[in-house]
Amino acid sequence: MILALDTDVLVHWTMQGAPRHAAVTRLLKRHLRQRGHTLALTPQTLHELIHVSTDPRRFEQPMSMKEALERARALWDAEEVVRILPAPTVFHRTLELLTRFHLGRKRILDTALAATLEAADVLHLATLNAADFAVFPFLEVVTPS
Repeated sequence: MILALDTDVLVHWTMQGAPRHAAVTRLLKRHLRQRGHTLALTPQTLHELIHVSTDPRRFEQPMSMKEALERARALWDAEEVVRILPAPTVFHRTLELLTRFHLGRKRILDTALAATLEAADVLHLATLNAADFAVFPFLEVVTPS
């Protein structure tokens, strides 16, 4: 199974002081121990990771920009990662989903992620915000506990 990672999962995994670090780490270790299981990342989630992990308003000890860029590069290049690029159809599909489900401006990035994963046939997503993705019938949400 391929398990895509939402930005919040990436943040809690990479920032040791994050409140859900242990739960996310357990989930990802369990997932990767299973034969044939891999993780999926998109550029947009890594861009958000860089943005959030370097924010001093969110963390007492944020990453430096250099550290965040190195972490994002290492994650993207990891052997156990499937790299998902947005397909040409993703823009229109995102607009379609925003319209169909009456989603507002604060839901654009999550909807674009869902559309990107759908186009790549990656239908399992680890997130700490299950409610944000519950509207998408094609995604199975996995919540770290």
